[in-house]
Amino acid sequence: MVMRRVLQLSLAYILAYFIASYLDLRTTLLALQRPGTSEGNVYSTSGHDYIATKAWLITVAGALFIEMFLLFGALNARRVAGHWLRHPLRSWGKFYIAFWSQRVIDRSPLHMLSFVIAFVPLRLLAAGNNLLIYHFGSAPLGRLIGLLSHRTSAAVAFWLVMGPLFYLLAFLCTPVAARCVAWLRSDKETPNQSSQPTAGRSGG
Repeated sequence: MVMRRVLQLSLAYILAYFIASYLDLRTTLLALQRPGTSEGNVYSTSGHDYIATKAWLITVAGALFIEMFLLFGALNARRVAGHWLRHPLRSWGKFYIAFWSQRVIDRSPLHMLSFVIAFVPLRLLAAGNNLLIYHFGSAPLGRLIGLLSHRTSAAVAFWLVMGPLFYLLAFLCTPVAARCVAWLRSDKETPNQSSQPTAGRSGG
């Protein structure tokens, strides 16, 4: 039962991840049609040229890497303390780096799933940013990266903007991750069903 649900979650996530990635990369090509537009993600470029094949290779490699964190979170779902499932946002109150440590295993699987889930809205936001550039010639994320790159470097600017945004999205995705953990631990068929008894208390 548990392994079947882990497999279902993994497959559902991979599908969502690649759909969001396709939208991101497809809209990137649209945005680059605007004169004077350049790709802000330095890892998908060579010099000043955007390399679509390179971007897709990074996407595929990223999927494999992310899946490892998903498996860690899913396989350790039963070790998450019930208190953090009822109050998932409060679980971020303790800073740590070694997510595999026994001292934080009562919350780290929840956080790993939050980070994993956050990649999907992150790429959807990037796609939205690309569409703004395509239609209006400018967008918030690209503007911030451009401003910071003049004072630092393209790589540093990229991480200064996308890093905090990713962490914010992971924080906001924690209630969703908590539902996934509850589903993995329950006898219900869907994450929504498994979270119904505590829906009024979760998220605080």
